[in-house]
Amino acid sequence: MSGWGLGRQLVRTGRQAGRRAEAGRIRFVALLVATVAVALGLASLVAVDATYEGQEARGFSRAPVFQEEAKERPARALWAVANDALRVSGPFTVQFIVPLTDDAPLPPGVRAWPGPGEAVLSPALRERGEAEGIRTRYGRDVGTISAQGLQSPDELLAYVRPLRIPSGQDARPIVGYGPEEGPVYYFTGQTEYAKQQWHFQVMPLLLLLLPAFVLLAVAARSGAHQRDRRTALVEVLGGTTRHRALIVTGEALTPVAVGGAVALGAVALACSVDLRLFWTGHVVVAGDLAGRWWALVLAVLAALLVVLAVVVVTDRFGRSRRSSGNRPRAARRSPVRWAVACPVLLLVAVRGPDLFEPGTNAYVMTNWAGVAGTLATLPAAIAVLTATLGRALGRAGHRWGKPGLLIAGRRAATHPGPVARMTAGVVVALGLLLQVVAWQGQFGDAARAAQATVQRVGESALVLRPRGATTEQLAAFTRALPGDVEVIALSVSPEDESVTVRGHCPALQVVGLDCPASPTALDGAPHDLRLRELLGWYGGPDGTLVVERAEPANKQAAEGGLTQTVLVSRSGVDLSVRGTRQLAYQVFPLGADVDTIGGEWLTAASVNRLQGRWITLFGRCGISVLGAAAALSALAEFLRHGRALAPLTGLAGNHRVYWSTAAFTILVPLSLAGLAGCTIGVWLAFPKTAGGASYITDDLLAGCALAVAAIALVAWIWGSNSSARQAAAWRPRGE
Repeated sequence: MSGWGLGRQLVRTGRQAGRRAEAGRIRFVALLVATVAVALGLASLVAVDATYEGQEARGFSRAPVFQEEAKERPARALWAVANDALRVSGPFTVQFIVPLTDDAPLPPGVRAWPGPGEAVLSPALRERGEAEGIRTRYGRDVGTISAQGLQSPDELLAYVRPLRIPSGQDARPIVGYGPEEGPVYYFTGQTEYAKQQWHFQVMPLLLLLLPAFVLLAVAARSGAHQRDRRTALVEVLGGTTRHRALIVTGEALTPVAVGGAVALGAVALACSVDLRLFWTGHVVVAGDLAGRWWALVLAVLAALLVVLAVVVVTDRFGRSRRSSGNRPRAARRSPVRWAVACPVLLLVAVRGPDLFEPGTNAYVMTNWAGVAGTLATLPAAIAVLTATLGRALGRAGHRWGKPGLLIAGRRAATHPGPVARMTAGVVVALGLLLQVVAWQGQFGDAARAAQATVQRVGESALVLRPRGATTEQLAAFTRALPGDVEVIALSVSPEDESVTVRGHCPALQVVGLDCPASPTALDGAPHDLRLRELLGWYGGPDGTLVVERAEPANKQAAEGGLTQTVLVSRSGVDLSVRGTRQLAYQVFPLGADVDTIGGEWLTAASVNRLQGRWITLFGRCGISVLGAAAALSALAEFLRHGRALAPLTGLAGNHRVYWSTAAFTILVPLSLAGLAGCTIGVWLAFPKTAGGASYITDDLLAGCALAVAAIALVAWIWGSNSSARQAAAWRPRGE
C-alpha cells in the first residue's frame, strides 16, 4: 500500500476508533467546544484590532481641519468642543458648530444645518439620556447623527449650534472635515474615554484564550486510558510516530472540523450584522470586521491546526509517561501541611493589612502576599477537605442505606485527586477574577468620597463652571435662576491658599456666614454642612477662610480657574440639575459644567466603571470555559470507572444509583466550587473593598455561581445517562 493510501487508511481507522471509544461522545463535544473557544479567542484579537482601526478612521473622517493649518483656504465654519456627561452612561463629546458661509460643510452623519439653539444627537445619546432631559438640554432636538458620523453605533455624541456665537478664543475657524480637506492631527469622540488597544488585547488573551487552552488540554486527554492501550498495540505492531499521529488526528478530525465550522459561522455572522455585546452594551460594527475577513478566517484555520497539534502532542506525552511507568516513583508528599497553611494565609490576606496604615506599601503587599499564598495552597486544602468529606459521606451513606452516597463518598476518600482538581481550578479562577475586579474598583476612591458627599448634602448645592462666558452672561444667568436659589463664589488664592467666599448678604446667610462690611477672616470652621463640603473639595488644605460681601458674578467667576460658582438652595431642598444645565446652554455660548459637590469625580469614575464591565464580560466567559473543562474532566473520570458500577444495578434494584453517584461526584462538588470560589474571592478582596462601594456586585457573583451550577447540572445529567447506558450493555460472564 502506498504511503498516501496508508495514511488515509490510518485516518479512517482513527475516526472509527473515536466513534467507538469509551468516552467518545464526551471527547467529541469537548474537542468541539475547545476548538470553538480557541478559534473565537484568536478571532477576538483580530476583532479588537479591526474595531480600533475602524473607529480611528471614522474619527479622523469627522475631525475638523483648522484654517490655521490650511491658510490658503477661507474659513467656512466655527468649531468648538466640550465634554458633557450622563449619570449612568458617563462622559461624552459635545461639538459646537456655527456656519460662516452659505456652503459651510456639515460634519459626517449630519444631513442639514441645525438652527441657532438646535442640536443633532446620536441615537444612543437620545435613548440613554431621555430620563435626564437630553432632548432639550442643548435646545431643540432636530435630527439624528447617522452611523456614518459615529465611531460606533453606541457612541454618545451631540452637534450643537449655539444661540450665541462663541468668541474667537473659544471657537476656531475651520475649512472642512477629514484628511481629504487638509491636515488632521487629532480627533475627539468615543475613543477619548477608552483604554488603549493593548488593554483589550490582553483581556481576551488571559481571560478567554488561557481558559480555552485549559479546556483543550482536558479535551485532548479525555478517554486517554483506552487510547493509550490502543497506541501501545500500534507500537507492538510496528507503528511509527507518524502512524500514531495519523490515527490520533483521524480520531479528532471530525469534532475539530465541526468546531471550526461553528466558529466560521460566528465570524460570518459578526461580519454581516452589527452585534451588541451583552453587559457592556458595545456594538461591534460588522463593516470593521468584514474588512478583515481574511484575517478572521486565518485565525479560525490557525485554531484548527493548534487543536490538532495539541491532540498529537498530548498523545505523545501520554506515551512517554507510559514508557516510564515501571520506574519506581518517589513517594508523594502529603498535602496536609500545605492544607493547614491555607486558612492561615487566608487570615493574613483578609486581616493582615489591618496591622498597617491603609494605602501604604505594607498594607498592599500584605494583602497580595496573603492572596498569592491562599490561592497557591488552596488545591491542597481542597484535596484534604475532599478526602475528609468523602469519609463522612461514606459513613452517612452506609448508615442511611444510600448506595450512591456510599460509593461517591468512599471513592472521594480513597481517590480525592479527580474531585480536587475539578473544583480547585474553578475556585482559584473565581478568586483571581474577583481580585482583578476589586483592583479595578480601587481607582474610584475619590468617586466614593464624592458619592458620600451627595448622600450628605444631596443636590442642594451645585457647582457651575461656565465655558466661554462673559461677566454679563454670568449675571444674566444668575438673574434667570429660580427664586429659591442663591449664588456664591468660592476662590482659592494661589499664594497663601486662603479661600474667599464671595456673595450678597442673603447668599452668605444661607450658608451660615455673617455679612461683613469688609473682607473678614472666619474664626473656626463653618457651621453649614454644604460650605464644609465645598471647602473640603475645592479649598486649600491649610488656608484661612475669608468672607467678602461682593458680587459673585465677576470676571474671575466667569473665567473659572481657581474660582467656583456655587448655587445653593435657600430652603435646603435639591436643586434641578436638569433645569440648570438647560439654562446654562441657553445663556452661555458653550454651555457649562453643572455638578454636585465633587461630582466631576463621579463622572471620571463612571469611565472606569464602564470599562471594568469588559473585565466582567471576558471573566464570565473564561469562568464558563473553565467550568466546562472541569465538568468534562469529571465526566471522563466518572465514565472511566462507570463500568465498575454496572453490577450494582442488580443489587440496588434500579438505576437511581447512577444518578445519585453522579450527583455527589459531579453536580454537588462543582456547584459548591462556584459558591466557594465566590465566597473566598470576596474574602480575599475585602481589604480592597472595605473602604466603600465595590465593583464586585451581587449580579457578578450570582452570574458566576449560576454559570458554574448550570454546567454542573448538564454534566450530571449527561454522566448519569451515560453510566446507565453502560450498565444496560453490561452482562456478567457466562450469560
